[in-house]
Amino acid sequence: MLYQLPTSVIDNNEVENSVNENLSIDRAIELVEGENPMEGIFMLRDIIEREPENVDALYYLGVLSLKTSQYEKASQRFNQIITIDSSDKRAYLQLGFSSYYLGKYKAADSLFNFIVESGDSLLIKELDVFLKSK
Repeated sequence: MLYQLPTSVIDNNEVENSVNENLSIDRAIELVEGENPMEGIFMLRDIIEREPENVDALYYLGVLSLKTSQYEKASQRFNQIITIDSSDKRAYLQLGFSSYYLGKYKAADSLFNFIVESGDSLLIKELDVFLKSK
C-alpha cells in the first residue's frame, strides 16, 4: 500500500516553494542593484534554469539586458514572457523599448499604442517619461 500525502501538504509545499522563489528573486535584485551585480544575475539565471517559465526572473533579466544595451537579449526575454503570459503588459512595454533601441520603430510604435490602449496609468506614465527623453 502506497502512502499519499494529503492535498493540503502538497499545496503548502507549492506555496512554500513559491515564497522561497520570490525571496530569491528579491535577493538577486538587491545584489544586482548593490554590492554584487554578477552574483544577482547568476541567481536569476539559476532560477530560470530551475523554472524556465518564471516570469519575474525573466522580466528582471530582460530589464538588466536593456540597461546594459543588450537589446536583442532583452527582446528575447520579453517575448518569452509574452509567450508564457500574454496579459503581462510590462513585457509589452519593455519589448517596445527594446524594439525602439533596435531601430524597429513600427514595432515599437505598435507596442506603445497597445500600452496606451490598455489604460494602465503606471505603464503609460513610464512610457511618457521614455518618450520625453527621446
